Amino acid sequence: MARWLKVRDPVHNFVHLRDKETKLIDTPVFQRLRGIRQLAMANLVYPGALHTRFDHSLGVCHVAGLMADELKIDPDDLDLVRLAALLHDLGHGPFSHVSENSLQRFTDPEKMPPGQKKEKIHELITARVILENPDIQQILAPLEREKITQLLAAGYGHPVLKSIVSGPLDADKQDYLLRDSRFAGVTYGLYDIHQLHRSLKIVDGEGGMELRIAADGVAAVEQFVMAKYYMFANVYRHKVRLITDQMVTRAIALGIEADQIDDLNELYRYNGSDDYIRNYMRWDDARFMLELGDQKYDGKLCHDLVRRLRERRLFKRVFREQVRQLPESAREPLLKMFDPKAPDHAAIHTLEEQIAEAVNEVVGGDIQPRFFIAHSYTVKLDSHSAKNDGANILVGSRPTAREFETESSLFQALSKGFNERFLEVYAPVTWPDPVKKKTLRGQIDTKVQEKLLKLYGTVVPEGDPQ
Repeated sequence: MARWLKVRDPVHNFVHLRDKETKLIDTPVFQRLRGIRQLAMANLVYPGALHTRFDHSLGVCHVAGLMADELKIDPDDLDLVRLAALLHDLGHGPFSHVSENSLQRFTDPEKMPPGQKKEKIHELITARVILENPDIQQILAPLEREKITQLLAAGYGHPVLKSIVSGPLDADKQDYLLRDSRFAGVTYGLYDIHQLHRSLKIVDGEGGMELRIAADGVAAVEQFVMAKYYMFANVYRHKVRLITDQMVTRAIALGIEADQIDDLNELYRYNGSDDYIRNYMRWDDARFMLELGDQKYDGKLCHDLVRRLRERRLFKRVFREQVRQLPESAREPLLKMFDPKAPDHAAIHTLEEQIAEAVNEVVGGDIQPRFFIAHSYTVKLDSHSAKNDGANILVGSRPTAREFETESSLFQALSKGFNERFLEVYAPVTWPDPVKKKTLRGQIDTKVQEKLLKLYGTVVPEGDPQ
């Protein structure tokens, strides 16, 4: 019989870990997660948000076990699900998802494994570590490692196992909403996790045993989906969080493109080699800030940004507007250049240069154009909020399942027309005082609108973007 280790957790009270899980936690590659914060530099606005991928991973393992117990999953499959949940974040780089954007940008697609060019690179690294790390090899048998990596990728066994680890209601989301709320000191992400679990059921679907929500469990899912929306609106897209994420991303880009820093080239140009994986696993948040903030890089653009982050001399938001309120001729080009799947960095750079010219003219400054960061994002409550990579939350036990968004009257009412795309610009501007700031912001807004008309045409704003 498996022996359990109890770990005190601020979210779940006690997290119970089995012998094999405890051994995995003690490996250097897992301990590295203590140095990678869950919310990157969100602690600069939420001081308590210092929790890491380490404690989150323990929580995900625990929640996955609770879900599997509630669903009465076979013991062997339960072990597999818990192990996959525990190891799912091993491949994260410094500042978690902030690194992923830079990995995707600077990696040569031709150096990606065949058939995996569209995969997230941190997930590929996770699989490599699980399969090839010597310490993990001593704990998990080859077949166990293979099953875990399959489950974390396309899936293994019945679809319900994949849904627990990665899906619209997976253990990952369930833990990070509660954990991020707790450490940020907010209540936006709270929901009744136990009622949500009681609402889960397994149904024999077309592809095998599927995870569904009982017909009377829609309210529990509504609470979960709304918690996710509120966390994105108030924490994950807080102004300071957006600015710090973009400053880290720009520091990496300038360090590679302008400063030619070898460490960054070696870290963010994934090539799949053993040497690359070994080097990647030596990096965490602290090393990034110490190495790139070192005096040896004094005078480098990357170094300037890292020092600003260390000293909390953050960029300011100098422009913000809904895309549908911008000149009509600019809307489609903006949506295209900020396409999350294929951003046009050359077009974004041109836009930033024009905005830099406008802002410098207003504030009477000479701010480096490459320190102007244009960023676009969407705030929405629609079917995507209840999905995960296209997988929907299904309700009921009938062979033909019903989709959550059609079963929830509340969701339908709230989601109508609720989809806004924003354009924001950040720069190291210093405002003289609040009154002068308001005046200067108004002048900047006018100048930026003029620049957009110059860049993309002179059509007068009219109606919503298509």
